[in-house]
Amino acid sequence: MTIFILGLLIFSIIGLLIFVPFGQKIDWQKNYRQQENIRLYQQQVQHNIAPELADEFAQRLLADEKQLQKQDRSQLLMSKSAVGFSFILFFLLLLLPSAYYFSLNRFTHAQQGEQMILAREQELAQATTEQKNDDYITRIQNRLRQDPNNIEHWVELGKAYMLSNEFSNALIAYSNAERLGGSSPALLGLAATALYYQNGQKMNADIQKLIDAALQQDPQEVSILSLQAGEAFLKADYALALSLWQKILDSGKSNVERRSIIQNMQMAEVLQQAKSQ
Repeated sequence: MTIFILGLLIFSIIGLLIFVPFGQKIDWQKNYRQQENIRLYQQQVQHNIAPELADEFAQRLLADEKQLQKQDRSQLLMSKSAVGFSFILFFLLLLLPSAYYFSLNRFTHAQQGEQMILAREQELAQATTEQKNDDYITRIQNRLRQDPNNIEHWVELGKAYMLSNEFSNALIAYSNAERLGGSSPALLGLAATALYYQNGQKMNADIQKLIDAALQQDPQEVSILSLQAGEAFLKADYALALSLWQKILDSGKSNVERRSIIQNMQMAEVLQQAKSQ
């Protein structure tokens, strides 16, 4: 629709540039041939020719002049008609395509398409975080249907389930990833975190077993250290929490959310100072 309006505007400008000069006022009454005849007649008179010959010559000039005037009037009417016809043709060329376009279903479809896009944008803007995460889970599931052996997609699905507090589904996703790619410190840490939240943020033997296995392979595994720091913070052991968060920052790993950790450390320091007072 926007392209059509732009094209119509460009066509109108080009048409006006072509047709408007023809409509400018022309001094049709100015007859240069008449002035030329008068000049020639005056030259003939200056030669003192016989009155009879001069009169005959004048009559011929007058007859010629009348004939020229008739021709001039015909040309004037034809020129004015041509200008009027040009303007009529221009407006017809402008009106007919526009009428044809707006009579098509294409215009209705374009309007419906624009309305659907606007409605979708409003729906996304009003969607809650939970709805957006549900859409995210659905997209990952669709990718796994096409490639069920993709380990990264299973891990991504587990993290998405964690955001929706679907801890059992997250553990299943992590288990599938482990089955395909084997155990790793990162995967053990993710599974331990899912079990921890599923257990109401309380440690138990199964969680501790996963933590020990992960730290044995990588003492600086971020997910495990984050889990331990969070547990220490909940128990008001702010010194331990600060120590673990600092260990994460010093690890230099790329998956560290430094801003979030620093904010947690600042909160822990404030609470630690208030506790000591």
